[in-house]
Formats: sequence, C-alpha cells, structure tokens
Amino acid sequence: MHRLVGILQLFMSGLLGCMALATLINMVLIAMRPETISVVNAFLGQGVIIIFMAVWSRVFFVKGMERVRQQD
Repeated sequence: MHRLVGILQLFMSGLLGCMALATLINMVLIAMRPETISVVNAFLGQGVIIIFMAVWSRVFFVKGMERVRQQD
C-alpha cells in the first residue's frame, strides 16, 4: 500500500511540476502585452502560484521517493 501511495505522490509531483512550467510560460506570454496594471497583477498572482506549486511538487517528490524506497 505504501508503494501505491508513493507512486501517486510521484505522479502528483510531476503533474504539479508541469503545471508550474505551464504557468511560467503563460507569464512570459503575458509579459509581451502592453504594460498595464492588470499585467502587474497577473505577474504577482502567477508568481505566488508558481512558488506554491514548486514547493508542493518538491514535497510530493521527496515523500513519494521515501515511500517507494521503503522496504515492507
């Protein structure tokens, strides 16, 4: 059971990593728009989201690797 949970955590880690990368690409595309306050607001909001997704991705990766390597 630990191995299954570990694999699911590794899957979630990869999914969150891909989402963070997609959000970063979206932020680059938003940066090409003319400068307005909405672009600055989008930068701040997406910056926070990217940080949290990267942190959760790392947490899931570390915990998932611990569970997968665990000997029953």
